[in-house]
Amino acid sequence: MTVQPDIEADFWRELREIEAEAMGWQPLEAGAWLHAGDPNATTVTVVGQPDVALTGQAVLLLAY
Repeated sequence: MTVQPDIEADFWRELREIEAEAMGWQPLEAGAWLHAGDPNATTVTVVGQPDVALTGQAVLLLAY
C-alpha cells in the first residue's frame, strides 16, 4: 500500500506537534509554540528548533 505524500507529511507534522505539546510547549497557531519556563520572564527567546539549554526560560518556537 502506498501512502500519499501529503498524508504522510501531515502525519509527521502532527507527530512533531504532539511531541512539542507533551514537552510543555503551548500551541499558539500553526507553526508557533510558546514555552513559559519562567512565567516572570521579561524577555522571550525566539528559536527555530527546541534546545534543552533554554530550559527555564520563556521561548517562542517558530516553524518546527
